[in-house]
Amino acid sequence: MNEWTDGETKYVLHKIEGIDEANLGYSYSIVGGAALPDTAEKITIDSKLSDGPNGGSVVKLSIKYHSKGDAPPNEDDLKAGKAKSDALFKVIEAYLLANAWIRL
Repeated sequence: MNEWTDGETKYVLHKIEGIDEANLGYSYSIVGGAALPDTAEKITIDSKLSDGPNGGSVVKLSIKYHSKGDAPPNEDDLKAGKAKSDALFKVIEAYLLANAWIRL
């Protein structure tokens, strides 16, 4: 994923860790780029979709922070990353709710 900000190209390098089609799950890691803090080797995101109430869906996410050596994660980096993830999820959710005819 690439982004152009203030005349500078920023990127995020993802690695697919696994896909579980039978259980509607997948796992990927952020392994490089602007979204990976200096103290992290990688950040792994596991997600799973399941049937929700009233015909909807429920998304469960698990995020694992893999530190470089014994370096503790920076709490500000973790909070900023969570805020960005939450904002992206809300945008996707709003779009899908407004366009209910879309079937994934």
